Formats: sequence, C-alpha cells, structure tokens
Amino acid sequence: MVKRFRFSLFVVAALSLTLCFASTGMSAAPSGEPIVIGYAGMVLSPGTRPCMAIQKLAVQEINAAGGVLGRPLKYVIADNKGATSLTVEGTRRLLLEEKAKFIFVEGRTEICLAAQENAAAMFKDYPHIMIFNGPMGMELTDRVVDEYEKYRFCFRDWDPEPSQYAMMRYFFKNAWQQRIPGGIHKLAILWEDLEWTKSYREGIPSLGFPSWEKMLKEEFDIEVVYSKKVKPRGTMYLPLLQQIAGTGAQNILYVSSWFTDTESFAKQWADSAARDIPVDLYGGVAQTSDFWQLTGGKALGIVSSFTDCLIPLTEKTIPFVEMARKHNIPTQIHVHLAYADIYFIKKVIETAGGVDDIDKLITAMETTETTYSLGKMAYEQKRVKPYFHSKVRADLSDPLNKDLKGVYFQPIAQFQNDGKIQYLGASCVLNEDSFKGVGSPSDYVMPAELRKRDKK
Repeated sequence: MVKRFRFSLFVVAALSLTLCFASTGMSAAPSGEPIVIGYAGMVLSPGTRPCMAIQKLAVQEINAAGGVLGRPLKYVIADNKGATSLTVEGTRRLLLEEKAKFIFVEGRTEICLAAQENAAAMFKDYPHIMIFNGPMGMELTDRVVDEYEKYRFCFRDWDPEPSQYAMMRYFFKNAWQQRIPGGIHKLAILWEDLEWTKSYREGIPSLGFPSWEKMLKEEFDIEVVYSKKVKPRGTMYLPLLQQIAGTGAQNILYVSSWFTDTESFAKQWADSAARDIPVDLYGGVAQTSDFWQLTGGKALGIVSSFTDCLIPLTEKTIPFVEMARKHNIPTQIHVHLAYADIYFIKKVIETAGGVDDIDKLITAMETTETTYSLGKMAYEQKRVKPYFHSKVRADLSDPLNKDLKGVYFQPIAQFQNDGKIQYLGASCVLNEDSFKGVGSPSDYVMPAELRKRDKK
C-alpha cells in the first residue's frame, strides 16, 4: 500500500486593504486578478524558511505600494518536507490549482532537477517561469543550452559550480597566505556529500577545470592531507576530527552549504583534538550572527563567508539587513537572493507589460538587470554551458581568473570573543574601496589564542 503525502499549501495573500499615502498624494490599492508567486520548499528547514519569510515581506511591500501594474501579488508556499516527490507534487498543485506564473524551488540540485522535468512537461498548458533558489548543479542550466525550447522558462538565481573557481582561487591567493605567517601548506577538507561538491572533488573535465586538490597543489603548494565526504546532517564529526588532528593539517576547510549541520560540527570541533586547527566554513548558517547562539559560543575562532553585515556593500545592503533583523530573519546569501528575486520579478513583469505573454516574460528575464544588497542581479545571456540562465558572476572570457572582482560581494569574517564579528576582507569584491577600514586577513586570531583571551 502506497502511503500518500498530502501537501499543505500555506497561502499568503498579502493584499493591501487600505490606501497608501505619499507626500505627493494617494496611490490606489492593487486590484484585479492576483499574480501568483509560489515557493516549493521545506517549511521547517533553517535554510529554506527564511527565504520564504523574506519573500513574503517583499510581496507585502510591493502590494502596499500599489502592486505590479496595478495588480496584487499573491504568495503561496508548498511544503515539500524535504522530499523530491513532494516537491514535484507541490509544483504541480501550484500550477494546476493556484495558476502560479512564477515558481521558486529550494536550492538542492537533486530536487530542482525533478521539479524542472515535471514543469517542462506541463509548460505548454501552464506557461510559467521557474527559478531555482540557490542550487549550483551544472545540469540545471546545461539543459537550457541543449534544449532551449523545452527548458527556456528555467532560471537559477545563483551561479553554477565552475563560477566558484574564480572566487576560490582569489581566496586561496589573497586570504590564507596572508592570515598565517608562512602561509598554509597542509589542508584537510570535508565535503558535503551532495551533487554540487562532486565537481570540486573530481574536477570538470569538459571545461578543463582541475579538482580543487590538484589546483591547490599545483598553484599554491598546498597539500590536501585529509579529504572525506560527509552526510549533510547527522554526521558524527569527533572521529573525523581525531583523524585530522594526526595529519599535520594547518587548516580545515568544510565545503558546506545551508543544508549542512555546521552548528553541530562547530560544537564537536571545539571539544576535539583538532580544536587548535583553524576552520573555514564554505557556506550555511554560519553566514549570520545567529551562528554564535546556535553553537553556544563554540564557534569561537571559526571563519565563514558572512552576509549578515551592516556594511554599505551597495546602497541597499544596510537597509535590507536592518529590515530583516527587525523581522528576525537571518540574512544568509540565499536570503539576500530570495528578496532580490521578488523585486527582479516586479521589473520583469513591468518590462513585459504583464504576465500573459510567456515569450515576453522569458525575454525580460534574460535581459533585465537590477541592483540588490550584494551587487548586481542579472542572468547570463550568452548561451555557454553551464552559465546560461544562471546569475551573472563569472567572466566567460576567462572563467578561472583568480583576480576577478566580479559582480558579487562575499565578506569573510571570524567569530571572535563574545561573538564579535571580525571582518577579514572579502573573497570577491566589486570595488576594493568597499572594504577599506573594515578588516583584513591580518585581523585573524588563532583559535587557541582566542580561547586564552576568553579565560582572562
């Protein structure tokens, strides 16, 4: 007997019932048939939940300001409970019952691929735009190049795996070797065991990209003395950390995402034989100040990319972070993106003159550009695998350029005593002036020294 899972659709109809007053007069409340935006994701996930919350706020803001072309937006959530089958069922219901014109899917490549295939089968009868919120799997946009007519409605609000090479080469060159006297020569790597890390573990032969291990050795004289894949959640880290402690590693790099239980890792690292070995986290909940509380202070000394920042990276950064904090929404990278997506969609609809002509909507998605809290929001227009229909980030004339300043800011920070966030510079910046006086790799303090200070 097959047990059927029922989807709960949490409908947020953020319709303004009053008039919004401005200094120049009044603007009418939106009216008519709502434009439906849906999100298929896990409601209880610490990674996905804040994306839904921030998008709901954006919809409310837009409706309070008169909607889009005078029409209200309606926001609908399909709880997939983290399952691929429920994601497919949820996106089907968003199309069939809610008549959604835009559907977001949470950022796991495996889930997005299934949703993409089902949506392609339904596209003729239910034309819509599908946006993948945060996944990096190359397959998602390789398909758009190979079979444009079938998958042309699909976009990724983040970048594919190979575009991270330029950022990481910039990071390896400018951060690690300045942080510790003499630089780092022996490295331990833990890999989140999901599809997106495979390219880094094995390289991308089709593009001529080496594995990170080979790149580290040949370009930076860094030997990977320990390398292991680990489950995103539920891993017992203490035995692994014990092994790492015996390798002579000078640093631990955890290639993690917002699905990884980095809070559990931090707690176990702080009590392990490897506690004096510096740690860098690639991504996840460590990107916000909440990580200090989540770990009970065990994050002391850990370094992570950090996007919960009151730094004017763009003119929108500080207002966005302050607004999110007011609503208790952590601002991880994909939360910045999720909020920006709603305003990007608004501009797309306005450019297309509505939502009835799917060809105009797709063209507008391909050509629209906005500025958001972390840089520029635009999709790659060149039909080059796997970058096409992904967020612009790499220089396609030289995708491995480690000096690329790019279109995206990635602050790097260390958790120091009492949860202080000490910035260490950035791994990829649009304008070096944005970090003047904020921090540099020389502000890094070894974990053992921070613990000594903590005891004083």
